[in-house]
Amino acid sequence: MKSTITKLPHPEQCGDWHDKPLRWAVRTGTELQKFSTKKEALLYKRLRRLHGSESAAGAAYIATA
Repeated sequence: MKSTITKLPHPEQCGDWHDKPLRWAVRTGTELQKFSTKKEALLYKRLRRLHGSESAAGAAYIATA
């Protein structure tokens, strides 16, 4: 499946007060993952393309962080 990166229309606060707001989204089919920086979104997009599933890409993303 093809993944696309888009900038969110408004930053979304997520997590604790000291966490950066979410500004970027990676959409793959019906899946949507949100990230604070474009660099993080690009990394996830690459991992999502390399791995077959959302869970495998998520585990690989966490392993690189």
